[in-house]
Amino acid sequence: MSDIKTNRKRVRFVLSAALPLVLASGATLAASQISEMQREDFFAYCASCHGPSGRGDGPVASELKKRPTDLTQLAKNNNGSFPYARVRAIIDGRGQALGIHGPAEMPVWGERFGRESETDMQVRGKILSIVDYLVSIQEK
Repeated sequence: MSDIKTNRKRVRFVLSAALPLVLASGATLAASQISEMQREDFFAYCASCHGPSGRGDGPVASELKKRPTDLTQLAKNNNGSFPYARVRAIIDGRGQALGIHGPAEMPVWGERFGRESETDMQVRGKILSIVDYLVSIQEK
């Protein structure tokens, strides 16, 4: 039984490590491939600042010192390539200098998700869910 659990953990680790590499290579997700859970995660954690369309115009954006990033322009502002690993690290925020993470108003989502989750794998899954959603809303 422990061999099965060990193998499952290895497969999950490989998949979680490989996904950012695949997406960073230029693969993108079509809007139809985004699950309702990914959309809900974005709306639950990001839309209040970044807006329902991700353009930085959420209902609390005007109250912040710095306007939230237009998340639909991340690939365009990175020579057409979505900066998957960087976006994942910024959302996670754990272990990052504040200047790289963003303004103090942006929560360190890795810590917050860690309080809500049982495992670090669940935390990474929630972050990857949001990043995958962001990939799907990129403007050409």
